[in-house]
Amino acid sequence: MEIRVYPDKILRKKARDVEKIDDRIISLLEQMREVMYKFNGIGLAAEQVGLEEKLVVIDLRPDGKNQPIELINPVIIASEGVFEEHEEGCLSVPGYYDVVKDRKKWIKVKYLDRNENEQILETDEFLSVVIQHEIDHLNGKLFIDHLSPTRRELFKKQWKKRQREERQ
Repeated sequence: MEIRVYPDKILRKKARDVEKIDDRIISLLEQMREVMYKFNGIGLAAEQVGLEEKLVVIDLRPDGKNQPIELINPVIIASEGVFEEHEEGCLSVPGYYDVVKDRKKWIKVKYLDRNENEQILETDEFLSVVIQHEIDHLNGKLFIDHLSPTRRELFKKQWKKRQREERQ
């Protein structure tokens, strides 16, 4: 598995529901988790490694004290408040960070675990932001889509310049 980097087209695709949780899906979750740890990430969605299934792995403690969360077919079913503003980055937009202002402060997310049991998770603050970020990936959105038009244009100019420099 390789991290797909903006502007890879798969990052803009909507993921499909996982119909059956089998050994293949469990293996994908485990591989995704290893890729996330390898690149020091705290979250990874399937599109970021070229898959089109609704799979997310998260671990806010990639320091060896792993407490991974696996979300299969996650859906935010309730949310409240606005997380004032915070800086986000993404493994698929390496080296770029910017302030996002429109994440919900509290969310309630429904998902399946690896045993096909429906779970409900209520969370706030940072974990809420990470889950929203990863679910955005499943819907073909990147954190840069949450930037103001001016900031998004600035990003595009910086990104193109960086790509030109890397090719030289």
